[in-house]
Amino acid sequence: MREKAKGSIRFRMVDFWLLLFLTGLLQGDLCYGQREVQIQKGPLYRVQGYPISISCTVSGFKGSSQQDFEFKVKKSNMLINIISTKEEDFPYAIFSNRVREKDIDIERLLSGSSVLLRIKHLLKGDEGDIFCQTPNTDGAYFGSYEAETKLNVIEDTLKASYSGSSSQSLSEGDPLQLECQVSSETYQHTHLSVSWFLHSKVDENPRPIITLDKDLTVKPGAGFEDRYRAGLISMDKVEDTTFRLKMLQVQQSDQGNIYCKAIEWIQDPDRSWTQIAHKTSTPCNMEVKQVVAPEAGSFSVYMKASNGPLQVGDALDIHCSVKAQSLPGHFFSVTWLKNQKNVAQIGSSGMLTVFDSYKERENVAEMRAVKSSRTDYLLTIRSARAEDQGQYQCEVWQEDMNDDGTFRKIQKQLSSPETVSITAKESDLTLVMVVEDAVTEGDTLQVTCSVSGFKGPLSVSWQHKRDSGDSFSDVISLTHEGVMKDIGTKYQSRHVQTLHSPAGNFTLEIGASATSDRGEYKCIVSEWTVQSNGEMTKAYTQSQQKAILVHSVESLMKVTLISRTTNVPINSSVELLCIIKGPKESLAVRWMFQPPNSTVQRNILSIRHTGEIAWGADQRNYQLSIQTQPSATHYLLIVPQASKPQEGQYQCQVDAYQKYVQKAMKKSNLLAVTVHKPVSKMSLSKLKSRLETTVNTDVKIECSVLTTTTNTSRFTIAWMIGNQMLLTMDLDAVVKFGPAAGLEMNQRIRMEVRQKQTFLLTVHQARTSDSGQYRCEVEEWLQDPIGDWYSLKKMTGSTELVVNEKASDFRMNKANTQLEVKEGEQLVLSCSVDGIGSDSTLRYSLSWLYNRDQSTLPLLTYSYDGSLIFNSYEEFEGRLHFSSPAVGVFQLAIHRAIQEDRGRYHCHVQQYQLDCKGQWSSKASDKSGYTNVSVQLIENNLHVHKEDQSLNITNLQEGVTVDCTIDLRSSDVSVFEVTWSRGQRNDRPIIIFNASRDGTLHSAVDDKDLVFRRPSAMHYKLTVPNINPTDTGLYYCQVAEWIQTAANKWRRIGEDKSGELSVHVDTAEKKTTDSFTMDRTEKDLFIKEGEQFELACSVHVEKEDPTRHYTLKWVFTSLESTSWISLLSYSYNGRLQYFTENKDRLRFSRPTSRTFNLVVLNSDTTDSGVYQCRVEQHQLDCEGQWKQVAQAQSGSTNVTVRSIESKLHVKKENRMLNITNHQAGFTVDCVIDSQSSDKSAFEVTWFKVQEEEGQVAIFTARRDGTLHSPIGDKHLVFGRPLATHYKLTVLQINPTDVGQYYCQVEEWLPTADNWRKLVSDKSGELSVHVHTEGDPEKQTDPLGPALGITIPLICLLVLVVILLLRREHMRSCDLKKKKACLWAENNPLTPVPEVTCPEADHS
Repeated sequence: MREKAKGSIRFRMVDFWLLLFLTGLLQGDLCYGQREVQIQKGPLYRVQGYPISISCTVSGFKGSSQQDFEFKVKKSNMLINIISTKEEDFPYAIFSNRVREKDIDIERLLSGSSVLLRIKHLLKGDEGDIFCQTPNTDGAYFGSYEAETKLNVIEDTLKASYSGSSSQSLSEGDPLQLECQVSSETYQHTHLSVSWFLHSKVDENPRPIITLDKDLTVKPGAGFEDRYRAGLISMDKVEDTTFRLKMLQVQQSDQGNIYCKAIEWIQDPDRSWTQIAHKTSTPCNMEVKQVVAPEAGSFSVYMKASNGPLQVGDALDIHCSVKAQSLPGHFFSVTWLKNQKNVAQIGSSGMLTVFDSYKERENVAEMRAVKSSRTDYLLTIRSARAEDQGQYQCEVWQEDMNDDGTFRKIQKQLSSPETVSITAKESDLTLVMVVEDAVTEGDTLQVTCSVSGFKGPLSVSWQHKRDSGDSFSDVISLTHEGVMKDIGTKYQSRHVQTLHSPAGNFTLEIGASATSDRGEYKCIVSEWTVQSNGEMTKAYTQSQQKAILVHSVESLMKVTLISRTTNVPINSSVELLCIIKGPKESLAVRWMFQPPNSTVQRNILSIRHTGEIAWGADQRNYQLSIQTQPSATHYLLIVPQASKPQEGQYQCQVDAYQKYVQKAMKKSNLLAVTVHKPVSKMSLSKLKSRLETTVNTDVKIECSVLTTTTNTSRFTIAWMIGNQMLLTMDLDAVVKFGPAAGLEMNQRIRMEVRQKQTFLLTVHQARTSDSGQYRCEVEEWLQDPIGDWYSLKKMTGSTELVVNEKASDFRMNKANTQLEVKEGEQLVLSCSVDGIGSDSTLRYSLSWLYNRDQSTLPLLTYSYDGSLIFNSYEEFEGRLHFSSPAVGVFQLAIHRAIQEDRGRYHCHVQQYQLDCKGQWSSKASDKSGYTNVSVQLIENNLHVHKEDQSLNITNLQEGVTVDCTIDLRSSDVSVFEVTWSRGQRNDRPIIIFNASRDGTLHSAVDDKDLVFRRPSAMHYKLTVPNINPTDTGLYYCQVAEWIQTAANKWRRIGEDKSGELSVHVDTAEKKTTDSFTMDRTEKDLFIKEGEQFELACSVHVEKEDPTRHYTLKWVFTSLESTSWISLLSYSYNGRLQYFTENKDRLRFSRPTSRTFNLVVLNSDTTDSGVYQCRVEQHQLDCEGQWKQVAQAQSGSTNVTVRSIESKLHVKKENRMLNITNHQAGFTVDCVIDSQSSDKSAFEVTWFKVQEEEGQVAIFTARRDGTLHSPIGDKHLVFGRPLATHYKLTVLQINPTDVGQYYCQVEEWLPTADNWRKLVSDKSGELSVHVHTEGDPEKQTDPLGPALGITIPLICLLVLVVILLLRREHMRSCDLKKKKACLWAENNPLTPVPEVTCPEADHS
């Protein structure tokens, strides 16, 4: 069983591999022939000025194994040709020279399907998207034919420099150290590699010595490996930019130019490293001297002294080296010579001998000589003296040892002489000058000189100069014996001294410094020594100088006036703080005040530096406090209760004194204090907007102050009717009548003051003349601290009082009628009043109104006094006539009716009656029914004579006349526009001539003078002279009939065309000129609005002729027009000209010499129509002139631009919302479910609908993002959580917010040059109800509605009874008075005697 299982497993594995193999074959067959182009992966970063190569490979192609490649670069959305393997003239002008000079070329690789684009010198302009394209060789398009990569060209920031000596001379075995500075400032992530090269005279190419690679590995160059492994050659990176080469023992082969080379590397997206820049430093010329070995049996001597300049006390080393060859068992005796005299000697036996004066120095260990190695000898003088300088040599004797142990001299060698210089050591005397940078005028000035490193006595001299251009003058001196002398003339009378401490410090003190003491001070210190004769002499002198400033008290003083209460209400406190910073001196302070609009300052108070205070203003109005702080002194002036007279500019002035002498005077900044009125809290009760009553009733208008600013507020009241004063009451409650009251009315009006804040105006026995707008103006007043009254705020409440006569029975005829009139005829409208009677006291005013497109226009107004006013509308100008043939009958005539006169007309009539005072007052009003008017347009009866004719012409001198006869017209006042066209069979004709309706003529033929005639009013002729073969075609005329309406607008009634005249020009020359053809097939093209479309036009020739060029014109006609519009023309000489305002949307191209393309961008519906190209062929004649030899036109392309379909839909959901918490808010959502285009913009408007006010817009979010709210007293919050979700939140609800809320969305689309409104839609409604206390909806008792009606009726009845009783009492009292007295009844200012009603005759 186990064997069977294994066999089964093997069989399944065979099936699996067979299936996998067949799948691979199938996939390979499916992928066969699918072309794929691959270019080196980007983005690539390369340095300007360096070479670059970009690889490109094609695979999966059919045909030849050697494929062609084209490279292009994309700049500003335009592809620019670079180079091609196929076409030599492929590059554009900006690359053609570089391709020709081989700066840009293509290198084919061995496979034939791979190439390299190589640029030797990269330019900044080469940057962009590089495209590699392969022309199709497969027969059918399948796969990709281009690939793209990004090339970025960056600046060259790599630097490499060598800053050492340009040449060096060394001996064999000497060490060498060189440094190279390498850096790069590119923003890209790059690596650097640095190599040191040697270029000797025998080397053809430089040889690398050592390299620090981009991965920080060190590699020796060829021939330097052994020395690198032995540690004799190395390279170190010091800090970030320094690369150091070390060679411990130079060799003769190291001679030549040594330099460093830096290479910058970058890692491409394919992970490979590419060299992008390199730099080479200046070389160092290296000379290596050969050390000559002595001959056999001889020796040589070398000497070297200490390097550098030596000073007395430094160590001096003199080395002697002996190099011997083939001298077995030799002995040497070495002697050091100075100026040819012996200094010291080490004999063959090693014994040291010191000569002459050097013995003493050797005894005190100041000098020693040793044999440091078998061949090296060293003489050291530990503390050199001046007498040790001179010329030194080494003398060496070769000696042999005798049998008795003595030595005999064999031969002598002298080293080269070397001069040693020793200079005297300078003194250790040092000075450090310590001085303050600045002192204050009047303080003591101190300057200190600290001396160190001295051994003998010291003296000092002090000098001073004020300015840099002055010379130093003496201040004072101190001898080494401690005596002060030489005091300068300027300091004779001042306290000046210099002090010397044991530590070596000299101090200069100048008491009571002045500003003239500023400048530089010099300290000159001398060290003295005792001579051999016992006298003192200056050994060393050092000096130091430093500048010091002496500030005046005034320059250090700063006075600032500040306050936090510069803008306060009346009766508030003002605090002014004067801050004085500077030296601590005695101060005098003065406070000053300048009123507004004044230039004079007044003193408030003065504080002398001795402490006395003098007041210049009322001391009761001010308070003063003084506070001294470490850094400043504060003077605080307080105005406890500010009033308007204390408003103005404040300033403090400070004087500084030193010992009763004024040193400074400073004024602070001006500080403006504004004392304003407090914010008023007054509010008025809201009056009813309209009060309506009938004549002979009493009218009461109440104006109440609900809140006041203070309990002590007083008020003035003014009652106005219209713009005239009715009566006023001042602060003392004195009432005065105004001009509007008059002699008659002041007996019928009364004002009462109730509860001090309620003002009641009563008009007794109201008349119709009392009607008008009544306004209550209340002004609040307060008293300031000095007792003056000032106005705080004025508020106004108004109501409209309408006093009507008794109801009238007049009414209008409200029957709706239909009226139809022909265009150009007169339209008569009538309006009448029913039941007018014969009352001569009645008159009427009337307005005619016109309704069209949901808008109402008032046409005219006729007043009861006979005045007639026409409203100005352009379409009705001069066509309206009003008449009244009978009383109560009004007619309106509209002359020369036009189509725009259609709509609904009605009139509105007001009835006026003459009252007892001879005044006309409105009594009633009503409106008539509607008259629906329709205007019938003039019928199109135009007919043009139609007769087809044929004409063959052989004589080119003849002409052709095309007649155009109008058989029938629609109107006698119409005019005509005639257009002649020429075309071919199955081709769209072209316009050759146009006679406009205004008499102007236009010819579309440039090379002929067409002759126009009009023998009669309905007969037109056009003659084409000098016929040539190009005039062959079908001729006809098109007539459009126009009429001018009453509104001075032109309307086209109709159009018709004539029969066709077929003209055939038969000449022998035609066969030679017909040298090209065009595709005349008609095409249809359907485009969506906003997309672009391309039109192609091709010329077909049997044989290419370079002497023939082409002129092309693209023309267009809309679907509603019969005339062609020129879009652009391209001339045979290469000139391109646009003829349309939309040239920014047109793109013309010429891919080949016989192909002309037109692209229209951002299409609009107005682009719909017919497009055609017309081509003329020009040939160069023997005289070098271009002559037109042929012409043709393409077939028409019918372009239809479809408008974007409206898909806007706003979510519709009706909801209800009951609100009881007035602090809460509610949100009106506006959700757009679908939109017509992704490019749409929305404008959203929220509306509120109420029964009284109707529909009101409350907020708009415009499409440009701006927000607008016409409601100023409401806080609305707008939000837009999503692009299609808008929110509007209404905060702080009150009962006036009841209503239905919804939003309306308008969708807008961008057109070619503007915005177009596409559609609008509205949301569902949100019904909002706000509950208040006692709201019927909150009552649960079923008797609530009944009680809610019954109780107000009972209260109303009781109120009526009370008013009637009071009215009867007041009438009785008024009839008994001779003249009424008007008082504020509840609160008279002074007691008055009671007014009694005397008996009067009521008959």
